[in-house]
Amino acid sequence: MTALESLVELDDEDRAALAEIREDIHAKMSRLRDLDPCILDMSFREAALSSRYGHTLADKIELYELAREFGFTDFGLSNFYDFPSVTDQFLDYLIENDIPLDRFLVTVAVEPGDGSNAIARSPAVVRTEEAGIPNVILLVEIRPCTVELSGRDRDEMLRDIDRYIRHYRARLPPETEREGRIYVRIADIFDAFDDDPAYVVQALKLLGASPITGILYEDVRGSRFTFESNALVRLMRRYLPPPRKILAHPHSGNGMEDAATIEAVLEGADGVWAGFTPQAAQGGHGSALMFLTNLVRAGNPHVERLYRLEKLVETARRMWQVHDRHDIEPNQPVVGERAYRYVDRYFEQGDLPCDLDPELIGAEVGYEIMPAWAPTYVIGKRLEELGYEPELYQNRTLLHRVRALINETQMEGRHVRFDDPDELAAVVERAREEVGTLPADEQRADDKDVLSLRRG
Repeated sequence: MTALESLVELDDEDRAALAEIREDIHAKMSRLRDLDPCILDMSFREAALSSRYGHTLADKIELYELAREFGFTDFGLSNFYDFPSVTDQFLDYLIENDIPLDRFLVTVAVEPGDGSNAIARSPAVVRTEEAGIPNVILLVEIRPCTVELSGRDRDEMLRDIDRYIRHYRARLPPETEREGRIYVRIADIFDAFDDDPAYVVQALKLLGASPITGILYEDVRGSRFTFESNALVRLMRRYLPPPRKILAHPHSGNGMEDAATIEAVLEGADGVWAGFTPQAAQGGHGSALMFLTNLVRAGNPHVERLYRLEKLVETARRMWQVHDRHDIEPNQPVVGERAYRYVDRYFEQGDLPCDLDPELIGAEVGYEIMPAWAPTYVIGKRLEELGYEPELYQNRTLLHRVRALINETQMEGRHVRFDDPDELAAVVERAREEVGTLPADEQRADDKDVLSLRRG
């Protein structure tokens, strides 16, 4: 055995380390693959907070229809106020059009008691009762300083939570998959845990012993690390085992929002309560479209069964227009114009592990010529897209000369967008003229462009 062979030979410790890593990856992939995702769609609620144009009734109706046609079945209504709002208009629209209300959930804040067992007659409470909406989300804040600001002590807060749960359990229909659902939304669980983790456990013990459907939690400021979220999901799951639901809602302040939803599921969460697209509140949130496509990457069969994936890109683009009145930014992951416009064959996605086949979500594959990086493969694919003849887009010598001419322009200090059909036509014509003057033995192929990317 040579010295090199001796150096790289695997021993029992190496094999054990490999086995441990593979088992860990397999276990996590299995969790993502087997999950039957639970999604509470907030598309016509969450994005209204960040939309510079707001949501009219027509907007909310369109967002609802888009989400429903994609396959969502549960929807969170926007807030009600002590003055008429678009939410009132939307609820009236649902009633007037005989749309089943078991699809909807209304958020009701848990307010201080008055010494009786009654609950505060907030606009949300009144409208929920008048319309007969059979599902609620109880909004609670349990950070000790917030509890004190509300005029309660910690025990009173727990009693108020218990009172609201008992009130709705007695008044809503018996719980089924469609009706009688009570979610408790903990808006400040991270801050509460920082200040008094023991009190968080007390609240979770109460919820674990209460007749609720599950917990909705959020990272309001988008400032928390995924390992913090993971720890709290494990804690919640300890006191609320299945079939109770735990749904995540991380905001995007630190850029971890989409990873946080996947990490939460790996720790025992069931899904997300979020809008389909990332727009939400301050800076956005971990969106349902990213969550679902990441499950697809893991090989989850339920997503394709439950949702119309072929409509994913179309749905996202229309929602973007409603929310922001402009198209999706080109570099937006998954649904952006350039998500599947490849600048090198090395980036192509298909059926390799964790790829997301663009055809599955209704995205169009394309190729884009970048002036500073234009492999002959991509130039040829772009010419083929534009309808050039095979003798041009398969001519490697010609393609190599096009690449050289593109680089000449960069060296001259000029900016030219060579992906533009007219600009590309001009440089192709010049390359044809120059290649035609080369002796045959100097015409050569250049199929190694892709390798140079990997080499740096």
